Amino acid sequence: MKSLLLPLLLLFTFTLHAQSIKELQKKTNECFNERNYECAEKAMKKLIKKDKKSPSMARYYSDLGTIQRRLGKRKEALNAYNKAIKLDNTRSVFFSNRASLNRQIGNTEDAVRDYKNAIELDPDNYELRSDFAVFRKTLGENKEALEDFNTLIELKPDEPVFYNNRADTKLRLGDHDGALADIEQGLSLDPDYLILYITLGEIHLDQGDTEKACHNFELAIDRGFDAKRIQSLLENCK
Repeated sequence: MKSLLLPLLLLFTFTLHAQSIKELQKKTNECFNERNYECAEKAMKKLIKKDKKSPSMARYYSDLGTIQRRLGKRKEALNAYNKAIKLDNTRSVFFSNRASLNRQIGNTEDAVRDYKNAIELDPDNYELRSDFAVFRKTLGENKEALEDFNTLIELKPDEPVFYNNRADTKLRLGDHDGALADIEQGLSLDPDYLILYITLGEIHLDQGDTEKACHNFELAIDRGFDAKRIQSLLENCK
């Protein structure tokens, strides 16, 4: 009988260990879904410490970074994302997460590099490519952003958000006719995509036609658009 004690003890210990990992995974998810990010961070750190040899370690660190961002711990989050990428540099989402954080904290060059790496790993991720194009637009790289949106529309011509974003880019470049054409195309695809009316109003404002601009702003608001989001634009309608 004594010869059975050690194997049984090892099996029992392993089972407890495995259950503990599953429990920590469940706890992390529950806390995160409940927006109790302090609880989620605590559980994830325990999970990382306990499940050291897990093939999911890179994902653990990426998830930890996302949790820490929710807590406003940007430095710690960046460190977690760095560890995730060091462990696995083949996952586009790891780079896109870090790109978003670098963008948020003003690390522009790092953000651009991360976006490019993410897109190279997942070139069919249109949302990611659109995010990068919008980012380039905020950097004043309007011509580059326009090229990006041209490519996106070639690849996915039935997406109204791309027409809206290209219209806004053309507006920044002073191409009113091109911007209006994109808005028209976007509305033909989805007349309920209300941001198109806001962009249309901005085009009319830039053309000096306040009446048409305010009409489109009011149209969007009447159909459910939050007026607080365009408060500065509505100042032109008083």
